[in-house]
Amino acid sequence: MQTERVVILGGGFAGIAAKLVYPNAILVDEKDFMVVTPRLVEVIEKNLPLSHALIPRKVDVKAKVLKIDFKEKKVITSDGEIRFDKLIIALGYEQDLSKIKGAEKYGIGFTLENVEKIKSFREGSIVTILGGGALGVELAGALRKRGYTVNLVEAENRLVPYLIPDFSNEVQKVLEKQGVNVILRAKVEEVKENEVITTQGRIRSDYIIFSAGFSGPKIINEIGLSNRNNRMLVYRFLRSVDYDFVYGAGDCANFKDGFIPQSAQVSLQAGEVAMNNAIKDEKVEFKPVQKAIVFKIGEDYIGLLKHTVISGPIASLIKSFAISSLEGKVKKLNRFILAM
Repeated sequence: MQTERVVILGGGFAGIAAKLVYPNAILVDEKDFMVVTPRLVEVIEKNLPLSHALIPRKVDVKAKVLKIDFKEKKVITSDGEIRFDKLIIALGYEQDLSKIKGAEKYGIGFTLENVEKIKSFREGSIVTILGGGALGVELAGALRKRGYTVNLVEAENRLVPYLIPDFSNEVQKVLEKQGVNVILRAKVEEVKENEVITTQGRIRSDYIIFSAGFSGPKIINEIGLSNRNNRMLVYRFLRSVDYDFVYGAGDCANFKDGFIPQSAQVSLQAGEVAMNNAIKDEKVEFKPVQKAIVFKIGEDYIGLLKHTVISGPIASLIKSFAISSLEGKVKKLNRFILAM
């Protein structure tokens, strides 16, 4: 098995975890840094330099993936072709605003490029955030702390609807205590220059930020892989439903018959399982585990630990530990690549 050439596409959390399992694999990514999303929110909240949210990360091949030839088993990149025997696809996610009328023209996507724009919003402005998931919740707290009037809009009947109701209720209480206007059951129909039209009515706003609309990368569909919302479909052991030498891990993959949560800790777990199954030709089932989830909302910390809502110093400590652990894995990866 040592003679097989394994290539990993994507140097996010899943790709890093896969590389740490099998350092001889070839890691491909177009960037030499990683973005830590919680720290990106801190950049906005505290007006910090963008570098605060970036971690330098080494890769074996710095190039953009353009195409995959599955028949010939080669990846076509901006820097040439890479042949493989086994392939781990861990290309992360993209944000797609095209499905809502006016969103691309008048909305602001949550991208690295838009962070400086968000930091420079006019004082006293009204900001509407569309999407009440983890990102929307933390962003609402950050912008409210900076003194903006903040609306947080969610289409479902509660915030973070993929978590238990008790936690959703506590999150909403914290936000409303801080002065955030939470609007639920409001599906966005159209975005105009200074207005959001929802099923619950119109919301006037100076700035409109999308913290929703995330899907797998478009290339998943372009290369012909079976997918749902551009997330490649995999069996429970993370092998592609299309090819027995291709595996998917992280935010770009989803079970054929179920759902894989999109989070850093789940991506790390998936990267390990995918690589182990690939190099050992095993079919170990991937069972995602959300060990702990913590949100920083302004100055407040609130989290979920084994179905128990936590807050205060213990939640803050868990959040800090999680981020430090992620940074530690990146540093370990860098040492591996430099040593090779």
